[in-house]
Amino acid sequence: MQSLFFWKNWLKDYRWTGYLAAAVFFFALFFLWFSYFQGTDGVIHWDTIQEQKTVETTVHTFRVGPFILNVPAENYALVEYFNGSGIEPNTTASYIFLAVLAVSAVVLLAVITTIEGFWYFVAMALFILFVVSLRLEVLGIGGQFNRIPSIVILLLYGIPSFYFNRFRTSVAFVTRLLLFAFITMLLALAVAFFSQVEFPLYHLTLTGYTPGLILTLLFIIMVAHEILATFINVVSQGSSKSLQHLSIISVIYMANVIITALHELGVVEWNFIYINIYLLLTISAVLGIWGYREREPIYGSIFPFYPFGAYFYLAMGAICFATTGQLLGNANDPGLKIIREVIIFSHAGFGIIFLTYVFSNYIVMLSQNMPVYRVLYKPNRMPYFTYRFAGIIAMLGFVFVADWRSYVYNGMAAFYNSAGDLYTLQGNDVYAESFYDQGRTHGFANHRSNYALATMKGMRYNFEGALKDYSSANYIHPSEYSLTNTGNVFIWDRKIFDAIREYRKAYGILPESGIVANNLGLAYAKIHNLDSALVYFSKAREHNVSKDIAETNFFAMAATELLPLQADSILTVFNTTSPATTANALALAGLYGQPIKVNIDPLAVKRLDLKSATLLNNYILKNAATLDTTFTRRAYAIASDSLNSDYGIALKAALAHAFYHQGNVTQALAILAEQVYVGQANQGKYNYVMGLWALEQGNPAIAAQYFSYADTYDYKNAKFYHAIALTEAGLLGSALAAWDTVAIGKEESQQRIAATVKNILLLPGQNPLELSDGEKYQFCRYRIGLRDSVLFDRIVNTFSNANYKAQALLDISRKYYKAEQYGPAIRFFNRIAGLELSDKLLYDDVRHFELRMLASRKELRALATQINKGIEFPASRLLEKTLYTALLNEANGDTLNARKNFDILSHYNPYFEEGILAAADFYRSRDAGSLKPYTILSEAIQVNSNSYRLLRAYAAEAVRQGFDEYALSAQQRLQELAP
Repeated sequence: MQSLFFWKNWLKDYRWTGYLAAAVFFFALFFLWFSYFQGTDGVIHWDTIQEQKTVETTVHTFRVGPFILNVPAENYALVEYFNGSGIEPNTTASYIFLAVLAVSAVVLLAVITTIEGFWYFVAMALFILFVVSLRLEVLGIGGQFNRIPSIVILLLYGIPSFYFNRFRTSVAFVTRLLLFAFITMLLALAVAFFSQVEFPLYHLTLTGYTPGLILTLLFIIMVAHEILATFINVVSQGSSKSLQHLSIISVIYMANVIITALHELGVVEWNFIYINIYLLLTISAVLGIWGYREREPIYGSIFPFYPFGAYFYLAMGAICFATTGQLLGNANDPGLKIIREVIIFSHAGFGIIFLTYVFSNYIVMLSQNMPVYRVLYKPNRMPYFTYRFAGIIAMLGFVFVADWRSYVYNGMAAFYNSAGDLYTLQGNDVYAESFYDQGRTHGFANHRSNYALATMKGMRYNFEGALKDYSSANYIHPSEYSLTNTGNVFIWDRKIFDAIREYRKAYGILPESGIVANNLGLAYAKIHNLDSALVYFSKAREHNVSKDIAETNFFAMAATELLPLQADSILTVFNTTSPATTANALALAGLYGQPIKVNIDPLAVKRLDLKSATLLNNYILKNAATLDTTFTRRAYAIASDSLNSDYGIALKAALAHAFYHQGNVTQALAILAEQVYVGQANQGKYNYVMGLWALEQGNPAIAAQYFSYADTYDYKNAKFYHAIALTEAGLLGSALAAWDTVAIGKEESQQRIAATVKNILLLPGQNPLELSDGEKYQFCRYRIGLRDSVLFDRIVNTFSNANYKAQALLDISRKYYKAEQYGPAIRFFNRIAGLELSDKLLYDDVRHFELRMLASRKELRALATQINKGIEFPASRLLEKTLYTALLNEANGDTLNARKNFDILSHYNPYFEEGILAAADFYRSRDAGSLKPYTILSEAIQVNSNSYRLLRAYAAEAVRQGFDEYALSAQQRLQELAP
């Protein structure tokens, strides 16, 4: 145990210095393994690319005469897939390498000062070569792009070194170490702050690569036999069968090493658990701490193991680990190929020769079970130098079989990759690509160079070049990133079947990759192969990295392919809070009018991204009919925020539907009108929606104008709805022309409707009695005016269907009511009583129209009585309820609440004429000189410009206020609109 913890007997200063060196050694070892497990993630990460697909949904449905009309809106479905990012140099790994290299160089320089005679000058020559190899002249320290900085630095290190070695040999090692460390810190600051190039320290990681790699290879060779030496140490300590045990364990070990070496050479590709090469290096290096101590008889004439040999070993090991860790951290596989092969080839070559060395010198001692470990490096037959020389030859045998030139080329390729990283950091893509191309040329099919080039070309839409480079990157050591991106390039080039082929190939190599499974599922969804897509989305859900995105894509597929699935149930099973998944579930639920019971807070995020914006949009449209004013106000503030300008137009368009269902038609129209004014892409859509709203609000003439604009952009069913609006407006000549256009369209159902309506519009007045009830109803609605009451009576008495009869009576009653001819309106309305109606919507319309007439005639007691009979007021009748409440408040003397309600009525909906007129009357009764009634009426006719009732009230108010010119203009317009 004493020899195991040999450092405990050291002097305190040497022991603590040894702890420091050991800390650097093991830190570098930890860095190596961290970088190993990090893999290519150190320089590449997954980007998620979103594609947004439009899923049209119906916000609500309404009926106009015989037509059932749908108000559309656009939900959005997000699909997401993974794409490997471009190369992002791992500066942390590079700077750790530089720091360890600097610290280890300081330790080695301090050790050099303790060497006597000839070997001191040899060591200093190597140190000078190390400094010169850093090429400090490229940094322009202090503006000096020449050798002066290197000379100054060599003097700063060389003078104290020579002084300690020749004149003050008694100076403590710690003092020497601290002085060199202080000089190094000053030089680091000078490089960082006085260099004329960008990233000067990163330049040093590049120029430090070559000496770091050389020292790494020397250290690997130095420890290549340590595992076998440890076997001898173990079996020769009291074993009764030392030779037998050593032979068995050595054969097993060497067989695995040689098989792994052959695997690296590409000779064998067995289904075999090969030795982890970095683990082999780690074990050898750690065991070498004790093994190097046992070898002191060989190098003791240069410096003793205690303590300088130990410091030397630990510093060399730290450089080896840091260099390897840096290459691993930056996924620089050409350099790693050199290190990997030198590790395994040195262990194979030196292992074979070391066993020869042992059996040649100590076979008799082993057979006699003597403690060979005590004299392992004191040979009596085969000299240790011979073993080393022969070991190098054996290792070189493997190297030459592997083609020694590839080591040179791969070394240069690794350097060019690092140079490409430097220019990538500087944002100089031209130089970066040039160096990566050099790396590709020198390092055959290396992943790092080809991947970097492929991503650069892919961003420039050079898909052919990108595929070529990805193919090279996948040739020897493909990564999940390069395999996935190969399929992605085909997706971008719209070659979906080729993409599927590449994804399937990638999935065959990486069957546990949720990322590849997700992308493959999405590719199948693009060609509508839903079964295969579902299979791969399910596989992707099994992995945390791809679970949320796979679920998002599942709902997107269901929504875009119109799959009638229960969105809420599936969302509960998924148990996710992903905004993209929830947004897509809302889109699916909106298609089929399904409830979503999962708690959703779409306003939680104030700074929107595509996912949160899509969630908010779909949530608004799904709940447009039930959202309260507080929600819409907060949502509108978010949509109007300049930080969310990319999503503002779509969100405001969705909010317009919510405002509309809150009765705030003015705000809804203003939002869409603003979008029409500022945008070009969706003018057809927004005019189409405004046309539907105007039609539902009972102003078909204005609706026709909107549909005409929408038809200009050839939007959806604009022609069809334009014909309906003209027909509803009573503009029969224009309507017939519009129906002729519909009749020659592509929609067969619309052609049939066009033929029926044209027949009604062209039917002679004496023939309607021969029509069916449905056709009679249309004739009454579109052909009978206020002066045709006799003909209407003849027709309505022939209806056999009570619903049609009631609807016809309600329609003509409304016409008289709108013309303010209340006598005929009441007479026809009263004829509905006693009819047995099976249409609940019609029954509700009848009851609510009765309330309107009572309110207009100020029969408030009867109005209250009817309301108390249990009449329901859905959200679409909010303003009607507000009107009745306001009138009752006013009648009861509750002026405060009356004013609140009339204020809402004054500006919410210019098509709700009763509300506008009542509000104007209320404010006029409170202050006869107030301009507010005039303002209310003038703003209303700006939107509802062809309302006879509003124009007449406006003209009267204009006269009252002394605005004679406005009054005259309104009177002229009234003459044009007179019923």
